[in-house]
Amino acid sequence: MKTPLKITSLISITIMLCLLGPAWLSASRPAARCINGFAEGSGPLSAVPFGLAPAPIVFGDIPGLLSSVVTGLETSGANGQGALHLTLHHTFVSTDPARPGSFTTDDTAVCAPAGTDPNVCHVNDVLQIVSGTGIFANADGSLRNHAILDLNSFTLTFSIRGRVCGDGL
Repeated sequence: MKTPLKITSLISITIMLCLLGPAWLSASRPAARCINGFAEGSGPLSAVPFGLAPAPIVFGDIPGLLSSVVTGLETSGANGQGALHLTLHHTFVSTDPARPGSFTTDDTAVCAPAGTDPNVCHVNDVLQIVSGTGIFANADGSLRNHAILDLNSFTLTFSIRGRVCGDGL
């Protein structure tokens, strides 16, 4: 039963990456105006709105808070037993007083079952940066996220990496 779900998920991800083309691999700005970053962390989920409550991370060399809001949710599989398909907005806000600013993303995620517990799933998503302020003015780029969503403890453990460009970087 899990094999058809995995195959369907892999086909969906492959189609999505083909449609995005090479744009998701790198931003179109010179390196001097971009940062490559990697961050891992975890944080509590908020119930209203549903998403990651602001969690402290350091992206590149910029400390800040990362949060998300789920804007849409669909289930797949028989009786909703398969993957969850989410649309989200993420926001990163710099907490460095010398480099204030923020950026936001629009993205879609797939949350696939992780074992036998229906309240735990593996999240994979590509975050497209759509706007920014301050050092992230005219922001673009993309991030990739791999996470574990645990509704038993109402937490998200994530690993996010990618490239962010902005006028003030």
